[in-house]
Amino acid sequence: MKLLNVQFKRTLTDPAIVSPNDLVLLDEVRFYFTNDHGFTKGIGRLLEDYAGLAMSNVVYFDGTEYREVADGIAYANGINYDKKRNLIFVASPRGFLVNVYSRNEDGSLNFIDDIPCGTGVDNIEFDTEGNLWIGAHPNLLRFTAYAQGKEETSPSEIVKIKYRGEGDYTIETIYLEDGSAMSASTVAAPFGNLILVGNLMDEGFFVLKSND
Repeated sequence: MKLLNVQFKRTLTDPAIVSPNDLVLLDEVRFYFTNDHGFTKGIGRLLEDYAGLAMSNVVYFDGTEYREVADGIAYANGINYDKKRNLIFVASPRGFLVNVYSRNEDGSLNFIDDIPCGTGVDNIEFDTEGNLWIGAHPNLLRFTAYAQGKEETSPSEIVKIKYRGEGDYTIETIYLEDGSAMSASTVAAPFGNLILVGNLMDEGFFVLKSND
């Protein structure tokens, strides 16, 4: 294990370990983005993919330079910023959870909470009340096989999270199916009484009508 710790030392200036996935803008020049892997090849990448090694991160660009502001995430994926509450939310599909951070004036982040979701959470959107809407993959093995062309379908799920504060949240499954209607939902955006759902492979998107 000591040998692995030596191999896993990395810096943001090494382009070989940068694997951008999603970003959120603060203004014209400042933004955060997620790296879904800490490594692009070798034993590090292998352990991230198959052992769930949590080596991905969040990087902040302040208009001049980049710096890592959160690390130790298992496949950092979707990211979004709640300006009203000054909170950053990061999806970890491999960890089946959403990480919550408060944002400091200098762009650094303070970890607040893990929200266990029980599904492979992907991209994050907000509704007008500040609730999180997330496209998700309830079966990651099937999703991986589908993405590689080894399966014809992959299950889809949409979850809604009401986050009220540290340790105080409600998770609701809004939609769940085996992939026969739409495979591999990646994002869900509420619009009035409709939910617009994006996916991994299809040319179009899926439209659901809310019962609320």
